[in-house]
Amino acid sequence: MMVDLSSFSDEKFDPKKWINSACQSRHPQDPLDKHLMDLEMKLQMVSEEIAASLEEQSAAALLRVPRANRDVIRLRDDALSLRSSLSAILLKLKKAEGSSAESVATLAKVDTVKRRMEAAYETLQDAAGLTQLSSTVEEVFASGDLPRAAETLANMRHCLSAVGEVAEFANIRRQLEVLEDRLDSVVQPRLTDALSNRKVDVAQEMRAILLRIGRFKSLELHYTMVHLKPIRRLWEDFDLRQQANKVANEKSEMDRLSNSQNFQLSMISFSSWLTSFYDELLLYLEQEWKWCMFAFPEEYRTLVPNLLIEAMSTIGVSFASLINLAIGDAVPETKALAKGIIDISNGDLPKGAKIQTKHLEALIELHNTTGSFARNIQHLFSDADPQVFLDALKAVYLPYESFKRR
Repeated sequence: MMVDLSSFSDEKFDPKKWINSACQSRHPQDPLDKHLMDLEMKLQMVSEEIAASLEEQSAAALLRVPRANRDVIRLRDDALSLRSSLSAILLKLKKAEGSSAESVATLAKVDTVKRRMEAAYETLQDAAGLTQLSSTVEEVFASGDLPRAAETLANMRHCLSAVGEVAEFANIRRQLEVLEDRLDSVVQPRLTDALSNRKVDVAQEMRAILLRIGRFKSLELHYTMVHLKPIRRLWEDFDLRQQANKVANEKSEMDRLSNSQNFQLSMISFSSWLTSFYDELLLYLEQEWKWCMFAFPEEYRTLVPNLLIEAMSTIGVSFASLINLAIGDAVPETKALAKGIIDISNGDLPKGAKIQTKHLEALIELHNTTGSFARNIQHLFSDADPQVFLDALKAVYLPYESFKRR
């Protein structure tokens, strides 16, 4: 019979229950007294084995105690030695910290002096270079090498900024301003020709010269000036057609042509003409956007929108006047007087004249036409600077501002 020792390790172990359980597990044919004697013998043998094992392990443990004690003593001595070493090191660090701080402060002062001496040396070099550049700049201009002239003026500007407001260089400062204006005036006709004839290489060269001398505004002004002329011609087309019809009408009257023919010649719808004007203007701006994207890859996002802003500002007064007349044409009474909403609001019409629904419908139609153009501009200038883009959209609707206040 095997003895299960796990039951003895249970905290709720009950000897009576264990004996009863052992008796119930005996074979029915085995006598009870013999079964109990066998069980007692096995328990005694197991107990003796456990006692022998415990005694053996205890003896071995006692042998290890002195060794462990020696290890603990050795570790304690090592710890004390390490603490002493660390204390000595900390003391040395504190002493070194004081001397290092003084050394660092001294080095900082030396470095400051060194940097000041280098700055003074560089300033002296700039002053010497400025004098030399001032004496040779006329020769550079005489050579006709515009990029070299721009580089020379840029170097002079750099040297002047380095030496500061020194009274001895005041004349050179004035000389530089005159030379920059002079170079700008030389670049103007070449840039105008390059923009007018789409000479990319020349335009880029002139751009580089102007940027080198800090004249980006000059580039913007020349670009706008060159391209504003064809836009003005597009806008003046309406007046030219009106004048041509007027001449034709006078000739028709002289030749006694029919009234229907005469009326047909004089009929020009500003609303339909405005649509064609917007189409041609949009096509022109698209072409400029593509060309500038190639010729001026860093500036096209501002150059073309600013061109539109300037164009709408230039024709704004005339635009508003034509809108007013077109609105007046919607009603026979105001058409006969060549007057519109603005004139009615200002009291320029006979007493009793008032704004009618047809006036407003004509204004809405023109505004919708402008709205379609604005949406096309929004698509074209999608990559433009946000602020410039907003200014361009405001410029498109600028002619309607006087009507919004009515």
